[in-house]
Amino acid sequence: MKKQRFDRLVKSLDEVRAHVTTGRFVGRVSKVEVGAGDIRTLRTRSGMTQAQFAATFGIGLGTLQKWERGERRPSGAAKSLLLVMQADIPAVIKALGVTPPRRKRQPHTARSTGTSLKPTRMASRS
Repeated sequence: MKKQRFDRLVKSLDEVRAHVTTGRFVGRVSKVEVGAGDIRTLRTRSGMTQAQFAATFGIGLGTLQKWERGERRPSGAAKSLLLVMQADIPAVIKALGVTPPRRKRQPHTARSTGTSLKPTRMASRS
């Protein structure tokens, strides 16, 4: 084994020992950011309203609204969940065992075909 690889292995074992002893993990990724635009895009891509998205994923509606306005930023598990959702939202829905609410259908409007749909008045014969 090359010395460089061996040194990395020893360092990682020291990190494991520290984690077991203290319960803390020094390898935490904290530099990944999820911005307001990312959250709004994710929600609209899901086809859900703010209320539906919040209810489906257990996020407070006010919290989601503040995230989307950029007043607050998600952290910890919420940030991780949003990052995974960006990659594959159907997989997250399946893994959580939730049923996303159905979108309300827009009323269907008839297309104009050039003919009148008004009933014609029949002339009475006398």
